[in-house]
Amino acid sequence: MGSVAPTASGVVDLTAPEDDALRLVYLGSGGWIIEHGQDMVLTGPLFTNPSLVATGLARIRSDTVLVDEHMSRYDVSRARAILVGHAHYDHLMDVPRTAARHAPRARIVGGRTVANTLGTWSGLEGRVDLVDDSAGDQRHAGRWLRYGGVRVMALRSHHGPHFAGYALYRGTISEPLTREPELATDWVDGETYAFLIDFMTPEDSVAFRVFYQDAVAEPPFGLAPESLIAERRVDVAILVPSTFEEVPWHPEASIENLDPRRVLLGHWEDFFVPVTDPMRPSPLTDHAEFDRRLERVFRGAWWRPARWTEFRFDRE
Repeated sequence: MGSVAPTASGVVDLTAPEDDALRLVYLGSGGWIIEHGQDMVLTGPLFTNPSLVATGLARIRSDTVLVDEHMSRYDVSRARAILVGHAHYDHLMDVPRTAARHAPRARIVGGRTVANTLGTWSGLEGRVDLVDDSAGDQRHAGRWLRYGGVRVMALRSHHGPHFAGYALYRGTISEPLTREPELATDWVDGETYAFLIDFMTPEDSVAFRVFYQDAVAEPPFGLAPESLIAERRVDVAILVPSTFEEVPWHPEASIENLDPRRVLLGHWEDFFVPVTDPMRPSPLTDHAEFDRRLERVFRGAWWRPARWTEFRFDRE
């Protein structure tokens, strides 16, 4: 399997001083800060990073000290939404502490299994916006959810297999949990979504359009409505390379569908090692082959960021 390193760290600033900028910060795993002006959204962060042995054999729970230490690097108190594409522990387990302590105004945006996994134990009941009835797909636009100057559309997706055609922790949760899940197997994926995120101008036109996914999906799952992309291409597509071999035509289908200006790769690293350790690629994926396939179909700039990398992009 090909081994790769991050292609970006520190600050990647492609703006001029007078530019209206989009800012993105990679938090590791599926976590991002995405910001334009006074509008900010987060995607589900993970800092706890239980080991592979722990996820297989032991109880796991969010390390709130770690969450506080790393989320405190940034002021996310004005975040309006936290997007969670599915309910596996590596996308949802650290969300309760993040939402309660660091982003107290943020709505949690996800499917019914996300809401029911958080249940009553998390203290987030009443803060979850369900997207099961509002999501779009490649052929049909969904309904926008509005959070101040940003709007979000969920896109029906599917969690691809992890290895050899097998996907871990499949399932749905139909009733709100009253106790925190104890095992990794209790954090089942449930309904899976990608997202279109539009940051709007004061005149209510689109300033920046971002696509976000937190799991690979077999097309047409996870693709954006063609009618919307025909009106306005994606400025930044956040794609997942890990286990791309398990689904056909990824990333090619996403590039064709989204026509992005720039591409960022998220959730690419091995998240079974502590956040303080050097980042290394997920061992389940031939990342060098993913890079080759991406570059065959995409002529723009793309990056595989180290944790804490900050991007500043200009408008088209």
